[in-house]
Formats: sequence, C-alpha cells, structure tokens
Amino acid sequence: MTIWQKIKNVLLAVSMIIIGMAMLFFGEKAYMAIIGLFSLALEIMGLRMLIFYFGMARYMVGGRNILFRGILFFDFGLFTDSLVWVPKGYILMYLAGTLAFSGIVNIIGASEAKRIESSWKFKTFQGIVKILFAISCLIFMRSEVRVVNICAIGFILSAVMSIANTFRRQQVVTID
Repeated sequence: MTIWQKIKNVLLAVSMIIIGMAMLFFGEKAYMAIIGLFSLALEIMGLRMLIFYFGMARYMVGGRNILFRGILFFDFGLFTDSLVWVPKGYILMYLAGTLAFSGIVNIIGASEAKRIESSWKFKTFQGIVKILFAISCLIFMRSEVRVVNICAIGFILSAVMSIANTFRRQQVVTID
C-alpha cells in the first residue's frame, strides 16, 4: 500500500469516527442518516466499480465480474434509498441482513486465507464482530435509540479496524 493510499484510508476512517460520534450524539434523529450513509456508500462503491470497468477492467481477465458487481452495488444503493418510506422494522432487517452477509463473506475469505496459509485472524475477527452487531440490531429492533447506538458503535469499531488494517504488515506472496 502506498503512502497516499494509507493517508486516504486514515482520513476516511477518521471521518467515519466523527460520523459515528455524531450518530451517538443525535440518537434517534440519526436513524435516517444511517440509511442515507449506507445507500450513498453503496452507490459510490458501485459507481467506482463501473468507472473502473469502463476505464480499464473491460480489458482485464474477470473484468465482467467488476461490471456486474458495480451494477449490483449501485442497484442496492438505489434500493436502499427507496426504503425511506418503508416501516423502520423492515429497513432494520435489511441493514442487519447486509451486515451479516458482509460478516459471512469476511469469514469465508478468512477460511480461504487460512487454507493457503495466509493471515486470517483479523478477517475472522471482523466477520464475527459484524455478525454479532447484526444479531444485536435484530434483538433490539424495537428501540430505535439502541439500534442507532449499536450502528454508531459498529461504525466507530469498523473505522478503528480500518486504521489497524492500514498499518498492519501485509504479506507478499512470491512464486519461486
């Protein structure tokens, strides 16, 4: 990772911590902000993948995979944007489901990393934490304040893990 990528990751993580603190401060009023941030993040991720596809990835092996993922992320972002008028219980189940899915993907990636004898503990920890946050959101689904607090703490913890991952030594695989 280059120094500029590290600086970008740290600045993004610091802004995530500030947003998480603001969510803790505003409480129940931040409920719609969570939905807005989540949909905006999905849309930006999808647009970045689409721009990368049309700029370079269409000539790469597996480039179509990036195109499909970009379309899917952008579509999920638009879908999440449309959930503003849906009852909050459904929104919360959707958000908890995507968080749990992300945790499962992390655990699967960690098991694959363990199989090839790479670093896997941090990714496993991230996956378990995401799944636990999703379960706790579903348990406290009736209290909007608790859900916002759980999401804010999860947001802050994710930012701290991102900073830790930025400064962690990365393994380099070489082929002899």
